Amino acid sequence: MASIIYTPSENGLERRFLEQLEMAIPKKRFEICRSIGELSARLGRQPLSVKVAVLFAVTRTEIMRILLLGDLMADVKSIVVLADDDRDTVMKAHTLRPRYITWMDSDFSKIVSVLRNMVALYDVTQSEKENFRNMGSTKVRIDSFAMGKEG
Repeated sequence: MASIIYTPSENGLERRFLEQLEMAIPKKRFEICRSIGELSARLGRQPLSVKVAVLFAVTRTEIMRILLLGDLMADVKSIVVLADDDRDTVMKAHTLRPRYITWMDSDFSKIVSVLRNMVALYDVTQSEKENFRNMGSTKVRIDSFAMGKEG
């Protein structure tokens, strides 16, 4: 399964986020998309294997471009990082039905924590899910998996 990060430009904030992500989920690799076209192509690839996405909408225009992906984002669990808390932008971001919305100037450790939990819940292979079911309580097994422990 794939997890992606959409960020239209490389910058210091992105590097800091990726460093924290590498420390929190060291064995997980994330695909990085730098343009809406690249994101659209990745989401349109069949069969859809993208389960989790972090979307950095650094401008109001960027959130509008992401919204145009509509159906491609339907089954993707997302975190949306906005440039500001403009009411109209936030309302538009909610149409993506994200699991978490935050802002560029927020503490990235919170985003990483939410993402780690989302990856553990949504971005596991079918065989891993079967192992969880066969071992007993799914919640306990997923929590153990998220923390890097074996059940």
